Amino acid sequence: MRYFEIVDGWEDWEKRLVILAVGECGYQFDDDTSPTDFDIEICEVDSMRELAEQFVGEGLYGDIPENLKFYINYDAIARDLAIDYSETVIAGSRIIYRCG
Repeated sequence: MRYFEIVDGWEDWEKRLVILAVGECGYQFDDDTSPTDFDIEICEVDSMRELAEQFVGEGLYGDIPENLKFYINYDAIARDLAIDYSETVIAGSRIIYRCG
């Protein structure tokens, strides 16, 4: 079976996941591959800084009093996040992801 026949019925998000898995994370693709076979986290943000702001806002770094939030160095957090997360562009869209 040709690979294009396998992926023809997939949604765009499934195709993007497989592209990341095989092209960026080193997973293998064969006739039995399903997009849910891969351990990849895709973040719906446009930059590492936005990811840093999201994580702080979600409380990942604990409860931060409102009056101290103005002093957070989001650029430094973004640099640290870049150790575990990567950026790429697929079909003109920037994607922030982490391989599991």
